[in-house]
Amino acid sequence: MKSKLFGKNPFLDTFKVVFVGMFGAISAYMMIGLYSALFTGIGYYIAQKYNKPNTKLLDDLQTGQYVGFVFAFLGLLPWFKYFFASFMMEGGSYAFSSIMSE
Repeated sequence: MKSKLFGKNPFLDTFKVVFVGMFGAISAYMMIGLYSALFTGIGYYIAQKYNKPNTKLLDDLQTGQYVGFVFAFLGLLPWFKYFFASFMMEGGSYAFSSIMSE
């Protein structure tokens, strides 16, 4: 027999829906983070592995390093929207301030 608290409580039903929705959103971001960490890590490892001895990482690029950079680019791909959004937000605020100051 269920108690009256957990019976037909609309607040509890709402809490369940919100909890499941937030769990889905958080788990999606966790999957994106794992994808990014895995591909960026693989790319960095490959770039380090094929680095010419006694040189810095980006000084004398080898063919294997280009493959590593492609993997790193694929790992960072989900986050490029925030990179470009920051340019648009700053550009918009600059345009607004220059229009209002004249």
